[in-house]
Amino acid sequence: MKAIDLKNNKIFRNAIIAVALMCSFTACSDEVEHHIADVSAPTFVSVSPQENIKAGLDSILVTYDKNIFFASGDYNKITLNGKPVESAHVIGSSNTLLVMANIKRGTTYELQIPEGVVTGPNRMPVAAVTQTLKAQSQTIAQQPVNPNATTETKALYAKLLANYGKKIYSATMADVAWNTKEAERIHQLTGKYPAINGYDYIHLQSSAPGGWIDYSNISPVKDWHDAGGLVTIGWHWNVPVSNPNVSTVPVPLYDGPEVDMGSWSGYLQLTDQKYKDILANASIGSKLTVQMKDVQGNAQGSLKNSTWVGFVDESGTSWEYFSVSGDSYSIILDQTTLNEMKKNGVIISGQGYVLTGVTVEAAGTVDYKFYAEKNDFKIDNAVTEGTWENDFIKSDLEKIAPYLLQLQQAGIPILWRPLHEASGKWFWWGAGTADSYKKLWIIMYDTFKRKGINNLIWVWTSEGNDAAWYPGDAYVDIIGTDMYGQNDSAVTADEAAERFNNLAYHYPTKMITLSECGTVVDIPQQWEADAKWGWFMPWYEGSSSNPKHATDDWWKTTMNSQYVITR
Repeated sequence: MKAIDLKNNKIFRNAIIAVALMCSFTACSDEVEHHIADVSAPTFVSVSPQENIKAGLDSILVTYDKNIFFASGDYNKITLNGKPVESAHVIGSSNTLLVMANIKRGTTYELQIPEGVVTGPNRMPVAAVTQTLKAQSQTIAQQPVNPNATTETKALYAKLLANYGKKIYSATMADVAWNTKEAERIHQLTGKYPAINGYDYIHLQSSAPGGWIDYSNISPVKDWHDAGGLVTIGWHWNVPVSNPNVSTVPVPLYDGPEVDMGSWSGYLQLTDQKYKDILANASIGSKLTVQMKDVQGNAQGSLKNSTWVGFVDESGTSWEYFSVSGDSYSIILDQTTLNEMKKNGVIISGQGYVLTGVTVEAAGTVDYKFYAEKNDFKIDNAVTEGTWENDFIKSDLEKIAPYLLQLQQAGIPILWRPLHEASGKWFWWGAGTADSYKKLWIIMYDTFKRKGINNLIWVWTSEGNDAAWYPGDAYVDIIGTDMYGQNDSAVTADEAAERFNNLAYHYPTKMITLSECGTVVDIPQQWEADAKWGWFMPWYEGSSSNPKHATDDWWKTTMNSQYVITR
C-alpha cells in the first residue's frame, strides 16, 4: 500500500483548520467548566410505620422521591423527642433511609431530620423532616366476652382492668391442685398473702365425695375467696391413653394347630396382614398371651419382631430369651411394642414347650395422661362426632360442669385457664392441628355457656408467635403466657418485656398476663423494663424442683414492691 503524506494532504490540513475555528467559537481552553445539569433536591414522601410502631428496637423507613445520600456516622443528628436514634443508613442505592430506634409502648414521638443531614445529587441539601409517630398502644375491651357474665364476674374483670398497667396482682399455684399451702408459705415468708391463688382440676377422674381429692368440697376455694383472695383455675386435662371402650375379652390371634417348640426348632410367624388387623384393635396396656402345654423344666419363651430381633420395651426389658412355666406367658404392650406389632406383627419361638394358642386383649384398667407422648388420644378425633375421643370429652365436660356451677352459686368468679401452652405440642390438646384446637376451645365455651356457667373469665395461654392457635376475640378475655428459665438461667427483664410487648401488639384489646412462670427475674425489674403484666404466678415448688422456681429472696423482693398488689 502507498504511504500517505499527511503534511502535504489537503484534506488533513482542512480538518485541522476546522477544529481551530470551532475552538475559537467555544472558548476551548484548560479553564472550561464541566457542568452537571441542575437537579432538584429530593423531596420527603412518607414515613412508615407512622402509627402502631412495635415497642422495642424497631425500624422506621423514611422515603423520598429520588435517591438520597447519607453518612451513617451522622445517625445521631436524627432524633426522636430530642434523643438520637440507635442507627441509620440508606438501603443500598435507593430513596429510602432506614432508621432504627428504641420504641416505648404508648408513647408519641416527634421524628426530626435536620436540613442537610440527607443530601441528593450535587450534594444538594434535603429539607428538614418533622413527623409525628405513635407507638403501639392498647384499648382494652370494657366487658367480659360472655354477655351473661355474673355480677361478680363483671366486677372482677373491672377490678383487673382498673389496675392494668398501673399495678400487678400477685399469685401463686396450689401445691397439687386444691389447697392454699403455697400461699400460706409465702405469707410466712413475707408477711403478705398473694392476691390470687391457683387451683387445678387435674384430678377430675379421681374426685369423689370424701376421697383424697373431692372437688365438690369447695372449702379451699371459698375460704380463700371470703378472705378477699381472687381465684384462678386451670385444667391439666387427663384423658385415656387408649380406647377405654374396647372389650377386655381375649381375642384369638392364633388358635391352632399346635406348634412344638423343641430345642429352638419351632416357631410361629404371625406377620401376615390378617394378624396385623387383629393387633390393630389392641391398645396401650393390652396383653398378648401365649398359651402352652407340656412345659419342660428348661423352657424358655421368645418374642421377636419381623427381623427376628427380640422386642425391647420402654423399660429396657428384652424379650429375646426368658424362662417360662405354667400354662401361659404374656407381655403387656407399651407404646413402643404396640406400634411395632401393629406394623409388622410378631414371631414367637422358644424351647421346651408346645404352643397351643395366642390371644390379645385390651387393657383391663384405663390409664389417664395429659401429655401427648405415648398417648393414643387424638385431638383431631376429639372434635369429630362419632369417635370415642369425642364421646369422652363430652362426658368430661358434663362431669366438670357441676363443680364450676357450685362455685358460681357460691358467688365466686374464676380466672379460667384451660388448654394452656397448646402450640408447644407437649399436651394432647396441642398434638394436632391448630384448627382442631380452636374447635375444642369453642366446644368447651359453648357447652359451659349452654349450661349457664357464667362465672368464668377466659384466659388463653400463648407460647409466643402462635396466632394460628388463637380461638378468637369472641372467646377469650385475657391473653396469658408462661415463661420458664432455661439451663438454670432466669428469664431476663428485657426478654420478659419483649414477650409482653409482642403479645400486646398482636392482641391490643386484651389484658396480658404472666399466667405461669418458673425461674424469672423479679417482678420489679420486669415492671421497670415495661413488662406490665396483669398478674404473675410462679408454679409451686415440687420436691424435685432444683433450683426453686422462685427463691425466698425473689418472693421477698417481689411482694414488697410498690407495684405489686397482695391480698
